[in-house]
Parts: sequence; C-alpha cells; structure tokens
Amino acid sequence: MTNLSVMTIIDKLAYLPDKERLVAVVAKSNVPYSGDITIPSAIDVEGVEYRVTEIADEAFMGCKELHSVVLGDCVECIGISAFEGCSSLSRIEFGNAMHIIGMQAFKDCESLRELLLPQGIVVIGRCAFAGCRGLEKVELPDNLIDVEPSLFDGCCSLQRITVGPMVERIGEYAFAGCSSLTSVSFHEGLLSIEGWAFRDCSSLDRIELPESVSAVKKGAFWGCLSLRKFVLPLAVNMLDQGVLANCMALDEVVLHDGVLSIGYGAFYNCRSLQNITVPVAVVNVGDQAFRGCSSLKTLCVLCDAAPMCSGDIADAEVYAAARLAVPKGKVGEYGFARVWERFGNIEESVP
Repeated sequence: MTNLSVMTIIDKLAYLPDKERLVAVVAKSNVPYSGDITIPSAIDVEGVEYRVTEIADEAFMGCKELHSVVLGDCVECIGISAFEGCSSLSRIEFGNAMHIIGMQAFKDCESLRELLLPQGIVVIGRCAFAGCRGLEKVELPDNLIDVEPSLFDGCCSLQRITVGPMVERIGEYAFAGCSSLTSVSFHEGLLSIEGWAFRDCSSLDRIELPESVSAVKKGAFWGCLSLRKFVLPLAVNMLDQGVLANCMALDEVVLHDGVLSIGYGAFYNCRSLQNITVPVAVVNVGDQAFRGCSSLKTLCVLCDAAPMCSGDIADAEVYAAARLAVPKGKVGEYGFARVWERFGNIEESVP
C-alpha cells in the first residue's frame, strides 16, 4: 500500500492509484455511495491509465441507498466487508477477471435476489453472503476450492445450490438457517461436512452425500425438519454428536457395517423414526442418542457385545415402548448390561 497515491475522485467514485503498478483501488468515500454505480475497467489520472483491479475493504459498507453495481472487467478482488449492510443493493454484476471475494463482502445485503458468479472465482471468504435474506438463486463457480464457514448463513430464501467439483469442505454453518433450501447437489471429491453446516434447513427433504465424504461433523443436519432419509457414506466411521437431531420427518437411516460409534444426541427428537439398526462394529452409543424418538418400534443391535453407554441413550417412553432386538444368545447379556437393561422388551431376533 506504500505506493498508493492521494485519493482521486472521478465521477463521484474515490480511487487510490498505485503509480508503480499502474492499478487503482476503489476506496471508501466521505460521502456515502448511492444509486446505480458502474466501476470502469480503467481510469485516467493526469494522462496516465490505471487499471481498476480491486474494491477496498469496507469501500461501500453501510451504503443503504446503493441499488446496483456493475464491476469492470479488470476488477479481480472484492475486499472484506466491501458491500456489507448495503440493504437496498439488488443487483451486482461481476467482471470476468474476478477471482477473490473477501469475508463478509455482501453480508446483510437483504435485497439481493440472484448471484451469477464468474467461473474464475477460487475463493469466497466466510460470511460473504450471510444474512442475504432475499437471495433465491446462486450459481457457485466450478473452480471454488471450499465453501467457507457461514457463507450463506441465514439466507432464508435460497432454494437450491450445486456445490462445485473442486470443493473438498463445506464449512461450519455454511448453509445454516437456509429454511427454503430444498435441493443440494454435491460432486465426488467432497471430503468433509463441518459442524452445523445445514442446521435448520427446514425444507430440505433429501440429501445424497458422495462416497468420497469421510467426515460429517456434529449437528451437520440438526433441525432439517423435512429430511426423510439419510445414508451414511462408507468412509465415515462415526455418527457425530447431534448430527441428525430434530430431524422430525426422518423415517429411514442406513448405517454401514464400518460404523464404530453413535454420538451424543445423534437421533435426538427424531419423532418419525420407527426402526433403526445399530451396525455390528459399534462399540459406543452416546447419551441421549435416541431420546425423543417417540415412534421408535424396533432398535435392532447387531453387536455381540453390548455397546458401552455412559448414560441414558433414550427416555422412559422409548425404553417402555421400543423392542430391543439383539443377536442370538445375547438376551441375557443385554439384560444385565448398563443402560440396555432399561429396555422393557429385549428379544432374540437377530440371526
């Protein structure tokens, strides 16, 4: 930044020219920006042409009367909180040179309806579009590396999303509170879904995770009220804490034989779940794992040795109403095992 010259005002836009690199940064003005703005590809300062390559941090932050912005084809980077709180901004048009959008760049831009992001974008910072309550449609670029934490947190009008083929991680709270989201598409190569990534996506009725996924972290699908079926990818060997808690429509869960642990509150308050099978390799079932599963009829446990439980895995209603199905010859062991002995109906029904 040491090469930046004194601020220059051209057509009511403030610029900081860099005389050495012959580029200019759009800067914050003393007078709030408003209306419809077009940022040119280049400006002329005293007969010298400067390419406009960057929007500075907080340049348009809080400009509540800003309606639309067209970015020139030389703009490569949008800074941190550059348009945060521009509550009337309804249209943003990106140039083809764009490759970085900073953290919180468009946070709380409540009037944005649609985003068409250039394919050249490789980084979008955390919370970049958080709180964009009116945002309905987004096309994520194929070259995006990760979906950062809280990227679309609280975008309650967003209806569908396709995660690009380069993405390996969905960050914490990335889509939390996207209550209108009905469809999410992933590509093979995705490795991790971090904690609370889809929390309270109450309209999401199906999710198909690619087999490349090796980690689904705590609370990832907490409160997905419409989700009916969940299949755990083969590379994931534990069901984390609260991962499907409060999924009240969930009535089918498929866990593979490599699962070793079922975490605290994993199925908490899954009121529609009637039958579930605990795979043969499970060694631990966490507290409250099946608490509130008021429709549970059969809990089928394939383990020869009763999995360890440090505390109650269910409530009195579940213990009384659900049938615990165990392997042949294991009724006695389960009948004396900590926590498992609280089930009122233990039957030998697994060959």
